[in-house]
Amino acid sequence: MDLDVDDLMSALRSKPILSGTEVWDPLEKVILSPPSYRLIDIGFVLCLQNYRMLQPSRSRLMRRNCVTLQFTQSGAYRLYGSGQVRQVRSGSVRLNAMPASVSEFAGNMHMRGASIFIERELLIDSFGLRPDLWPAEYRATFATKAPSPVSIEMPLTPEMWLILDAMIDCTFNEPIRNVYLTAKAMELLSLTVMLFNGLARPNAVAGLSPAAREQRLIEAAALIYRSELGRPPSIEALSRRLGLNRNKLTDGFRSAFGTTPAEYSRQIRLEWAARRLSEGLDVGQAAAEVGYDSTAAFGRAFQQRYSRTPSSQAPAEPVVAAGYPSPGDEAASSHLAG
Repeated sequence: MDLDVDDLMSALRSKPILSGTEVWDPLEKVILSPPSYRLIDIGFVLCLQNYRMLQPSRSRLMRRNCVTLQFTQSGAYRLYGSGQVRQVRSGSVRLNAMPASVSEFAGNMHMRGASIFIERELLIDSFGLRPDLWPAEYRATFATKAPSPVSIEMPLTPEMWLILDAMIDCTFNEPIRNVYLTAKAMELLSLTVMLFNGLARPNAVAGLSPAAREQRLIEAAALIYRSELGRPPSIEALSRRLGLNRNKLTDGFRSAFGTTPAEYSRQIRLEWAARRLSEGLDVGQAAAEVGYDSTAAFGRAFQQRYSRTPSSQAPAEPVVAAGYPSPGDEAASSHLAG
């Protein structure tokens, strides 16, 4: 299977969304639920990936003036390019600036992640990539008209992991879907530029050790719990989502937070509920916001945590600065979202 990124960008100008079957050779016997391609801006393409490789396969990607950013949540494969073989690992983002590369996939493998194809000049001029700050061995990739090929891998940050989840699992219909994915792609790329602009920091690339990768995954798990208060995943679901086994997930939480994943989730949910009760929310609504179907179960958990009942949580006195509307003013009221 071959793909020329410049040809892809040209095709997307007349049809801004393409399915994998429109881009690659027939895929029915190779990929289940092939990826989709979306034009975010001229010179900026997003590819969402949540598919299963049904059999071993190879694909060739050709780039001329483009860079590929491959975000891999799950699934690993070999990458051949510029005379080298690299292992692309789960939980990583890889910047590829090579004229061509070949990816080799095993069969019966689930790939979940995304790719961004973007022109070099756009990446620097509009998004602020600073290759001049990179270590000398990488700087030549962007420094000349005949750039040196390079492939650099960094671990996904917890924030990037959540953005990928939001994009891949998005169920919005068009045109809202396009607006949402465009905003998320911009956010993801901005965080990625910040990550790669830090390449000059000591041990920035060396931070890909298994221990450092697991620590990033624990941070991602904690962020998932804080972001999904109303639907906290089970330990089993979180383990599958992050590709980290249950024992390592539990040990990682004990090391980082001094508690189990379940207890960590319970603590932050009850803290949020206490805050919402202090804002005047009734007990039933507060319980529902943090994922309790039973008000009685919520009450028991709250009392165990705070040694008082939820109904005894007195609303906090509003602090009103002179000249500003009160928090109860309909035009000015708002709530934090997480």
